[in-house]
This record gives sequence, C-alpha cells and structure tokens, in this order.
Amino acid sequence: MAKKLFAVNAMNIVILGAGDIGSHLAAVLSDEEHNVTVIDKEIKNLERLQQQTDVATLHGYGAEWKLLDTLIENAPDCFIAMTGDDETNLVACSIAKNLGYPQTIARIKEIGYLKRSRLDFSRLFYVDYFIGSEMLTAYDILKSIIRPDDLAVENFAHGIIQMRSCIVSKEWNKEHLPISELSLPDEILISLIRRIDPKTKKEMIIFPHGHDHILHNDEITVIGETKAMLDLHTIFPIPHTSPKNIVMIGGNRVAVQLARILEKMNITVTIIEKEEMRCQELANLLTNTQIINHNGLDLKFLQEKQVYNADILICSTSNDETNALLSLLGKKTGCKKIISLISDISIGPILRSLDITVSLSERVSVANKVLSILHAESIISIASLCDNQAQVLEMKISSDSPLLGIPLSQLSADLPKELIIAAIENRGRVMIGKGNRILSPNDTIILITSPKHMHEIQEIF
Repeated sequence: MAKKLFAVNAMNIVILGAGDIGSHLAAVLSDEEHNVTVIDKEIKNLERLQQQTDVATLHGYGAEWKLLDTLIENAPDCFIAMTGDDETNLVACSIAKNLGYPQTIARIKEIGYLKRSRLDFSRLFYVDYFIGSEMLTAYDILKSIIRPDDLAVENFAHGIIQMRSCIVSKEWNKEHLPISELSLPDEILISLIRRIDPKTKKEMIIFPHGHDHILHNDEITVIGETKAMLDLHTIFPIPHTSPKNIVMIGGNRVAVQLARILEKMNITVTIIEKEEMRCQELANLLTNTQIINHNGLDLKFLQEKQVYNADILICSTSNDETNALLSLLGKKTGCKKIISLISDISIGPILRSLDITVSLSERVSVANKVLSILHAESIISIASLCDNQAQVLEMKISSDSPLLGIPLSQLSADLPKELIIAAIENRGRVMIGKGNRILSPNDTIILITSPKHMHEIQEIF
C-alpha cells in the first residue's frame, strides 16, 4: 500500500482540464489544502466543478500562452495537463515550462510517448512526469486477471516494469543453487525474500545478492519487465491462471487498452457496449475483439449470451453505480469471476464481501500517481512490503551523487546491504538493475530497501 514519506506544504497548482479526471484530481488536491486553479474551455465544466469543490476556475484554452502567463504572478509550483487530448497536454506543458512553471505533469493516452525511443519525449516537450492514465488502470485490472494468487502486484514506469510477490512452492528443486547460478532472464531481478526460519519460527527479511539461496515456502518479490514477468511461473513453481475468454461490459478507453493487451496474449475478448457509435469506434480500434451493441443491464440478454461461460466478466463502464449493478447481474447469471471498475472506494468493501474483485478506476489511479509525485521532492514512496519492513521507492538521481558513472556491481561497498537497485529509467529507456548498469544524472531509479536507511539513501543519491 502506498505510503507518504514527507508531509506536503500547501502548493499552488494549476490544472488544465475540468473533465472527469481533472475534476476528481482538483477535488483530491483541494482536500489536501493545496491552492488549485482549474482551466477549461467549457464553461459548463467549470460551473459544475465550482458547485462541487472549493477551487478557483479560469475559462480558456491551455495552449494560450498569455493565459498561463497571467498565473505566473501566483508563483505556481506545478502545472498538470489533464485534458483528453495528448497534443493539447504536451503543448501546454511546453509553454508552461518555458514560462517558468517549475514542474509539469502530462496525462497521455498514446502509449508511443511512453515506450522506449531514441527520442526523449519528456525533454522534447518539457514534461517532468508522464502519466499514461488508461494504461495504468488497464495494467491494474490485468494483474487481477492473470495473477489472482499473487500476494502483491505493482506496476511501474507506465506498466513497463512489474513487481510481484508470491510463495515458492515445495516443488522448487534448486535450493542448492545460489541466485547467481539460477540462469535467470536478464529482464528480471529477485529483489526481496521473506522467510520463516524452520528452527526458530522467526521471520527473516533478506535483501538478496548473488550468493543467497531461494528455498521452498519463501515469499519472493521479483521485479522485471512486464513481458518477462508473464512467464515467471515457468521459472518458479508458482500457481498460474490462464483465462481463455473474457467479457467486458462497457467500451471506455480503459477497456480499449485492456483489450489490446489481452489480444496480444491470445485471449478471446468480447465487449458489450450500448452506444452504437461507440461500437463503431471500438471496431476500428480493436482487430480481434468481438463488439456487441446492447445494453449490458439486460439480464435476459446476458443469460442468452451465456456470459457465465466466460472465465472473467469485467464491468468497465464509466459509472460506479452501473458497474456495481452489472456485477450483481453477473453474480445472478453465475459468472465465475467478476472484476468491477469503481471510483468510489466506499463501494469496495460491499463488492468484495460478495466475492467481486474491485479495481480502482482511471481517475483514482491518476490522482494516486499525482499525489505520489507531489508528496516528495527527490523520493516517492511507491509501496511498502512485508508489513512495512521493506519499501519500494522511486528516486531521482542528483547531479552531484558520488555514485554516478560506477557500475552497480562495484557499488556494494558504498550502499547499505539492505538495498537493491531494481530498475533504472534513463531518458525514457527502462532497464533492470543488473551489475553492469551505471547511474547518470537525473535518472529515475526504483529501489527496495529497509525503512531505517531512508535518511542515508537521501544523502547517497
């Protein structure tokens, strides 16, 4: 579960876009007592926001540099572009940065901006942080689809990097081999071991290095490239669930991204969408997904279509109440597994009590990501592990760090033993933290460490 490292003083924040995601983010930041100004070209969006939240509003277009310039006198700390148009967000961030806004965050739908490339899009468009909103949510749903037996799953770097914690079964037959001799793929890294000593029955937390061993019944935390992590069950004897067909009710943007991922995994996907025009758009966006134009709230229709034969039913409309009701209809028809996309976390316990898996919606994922960025200057707490005995951190490397330019394999003497550098993001390229990697100024790293080293880590990096 994400945890704050530092308290945040009130900040002056400008948000472009008063749609569903931007409005939710504005409300969350206002609740944290930040000073929020929201810009939108639609007056009705701003009027609705003012009725719901105590924020300042400004009518206009984000690409109007004079409009953004008028807000400089308020000493803004951060500019956040949350419209539904990538180009608008990128141009607005570029203008804001050049006007003197110290930090920029852009919501992005086109995953091409997030992938490895010889172009450094963050530098090209003056964006400090990209947020692939639909991809974040799609990968959150994906982990509930293919890894229901995992103890914990987290996705980093817009879904490129994944962390999984799971139990090694008694079928593991390589206890005699140290980790360095396991011939693990270069794309994964064993980053934490939680073990119960068979003699003392005491719990041990191990930050593993090459000489350590993995035993059966160990709880291991593995970090790696998401594609490689899909095959983790072939390396370790871990329960593996392979759904073959999935039905989604609701064809929103998250559903599209998820369907694209599932298509690549050769999983049969059907989307039921009530809006005919949206069905036509879905048919153009998805090549191997069956699109059905019908109201998913029609119980008789769901029974006729035998949705209960699907391995998983995903309720993915943009409305919490509709998704909750769809989940109940799914239970009524006898669906094996149901995942419901919701924004209101208060609904979660009710659905879970009915054995319905809850996945937080896009606007919640975005708000959580933005908060994690604002809650620290150089360190962002991503997650805590093993009852907070270990933490996963995202950290910017300072230009004057003494660790620059040195291969990770040679840094052991300078780093705490209870610290693993799991991944490095350098100009849009994400690499697993193997021994031959080096750190460069402004790299973003993902590391796992003991909380007791927090102060020391800030000084070192």
